[in-house]
Amino acid sequence: MSVCAGQYATVIIDEKTRRQYSFCSDAKQTNAVSFVIDTAPGGPGSQFFLKKRVGESVQLLAPLGTFTLHDSPRKKVLVATGTGIAPLKSMIMSYIDQIPMTLYWGLRYETDIYWEREFSDLERQHPTFTYFIVLSKPESPWKGRVGHVTDYVMKEERLEGNDYYLCGNQHMIVDVEQALLAHAVSKEQIYTEQF
Repeated sequence: MSVCAGQYATVIIDEKTRRQYSFCSDAKQTNAVSFVIDTAPGGPGSQFFLKKRVGESVQLLAPLGTFTLHDSPRKKVLVATGTGIAPLKSMIMSYIDQIPMTLYWGLRYETDIYWEREFSDLERQHPTFTYFIVLSKPESPWKGRVGHVTDYVMKEERLEGNDYYLCGNQHMIVDVEQALLAHAVSKEQIYTEQF
């Protein structure tokens, strides 16, 4: 399957039920794809994947979607909340050697963090990649960033010179987009995917 980084698949749960999941794997891989599945909601998609065993087949309609990296020489600033990290991880894995990227990933608690070692290894191996995890409700003495990703993007980036890819909850997307537009970032430099 030929996939562009940032795209998604529709998983057929049953005759009446379908769910969308973004690819989180390197788009250059052609023999396998990966997804992030949050089973906490307990809905039909959660139940479907909880019952699946290794090796069982899943019917997909894919690839779908246009939330993909656009060709420009500008640095890419990737902003995610929760599982909105999935398509951005695919973008990182697919283009990490080609263009500078910074990732801001907003989560609530330390227990919500995954892929920290993977992103840390990528940052160490690729000087064009940096990442930051921002927790809004840390439960213990968290030594990292606290608050909301919007605040850190606005404080730490040279705003007008970047392309922005926002994926996650609607509140974050609206906040970051409005803040960027208020700082003279062109609408054409902002790409969004709501989860």
